Amino acid sequence: MQPHINQEDLHKDNLSWLCIEPVLISVRGKSLDIKSEVYNQLNEGQRALYLFYAFHNHVKSNVELYWFAAYFMNELKAWRGLKEGIAFFKDNEMLMLMEELETIIEDKNRDINGLWREASPSDLEKDMNLSDSINQIYSEYQVNVQQTIEAMNSYIRNNEEDFII
Repeated sequence: MQPHINQEDLHKDNLSWLCIEPVLISVRGKSLDIKSEVYNQLNEGQRALYLFYAFHNHVKSNVELYWFAAYFMNELKAWRGLKEGIAFFKDNEMLMLMEELETIIEDKNRDINGLWREASPSDLEKDMNLSDSINQIYSEYQVNVQQTIEAMNSYIRNNEEDFII
């Protein structure tokens, strides 16, 4: 599942997105079973892009960061894969930020028995400490995410055969 990329696309800032966009579009609106089946056909680098962009493309605010991170942790069970993907591209700053986010969300939404309560976007309105923490993480995320994308682009340029035709 490798897209055809033009030579000039190799120098674009959105190269990593171009490498996974066709896959994500092909599963949009499909069942989790189909998404899993497609995901399992990808190589390690493609899986990292898949989970990163499945997450990143939905995170346009502090509320979305909180809710989608909780969703990836509790519902999709994809949080570990997301972090492994960030580690694949050796972005330690983003990985540490995601681990900090994980701790905040688990402290808020997991009880002492390990059971999850459903996260809600309104949690940030009701809990000012949570809101402040998520706002700080979101600010750092906005700064660091460009570095993450640049690391992905660089890796792809050095390993074209794994990502593109």
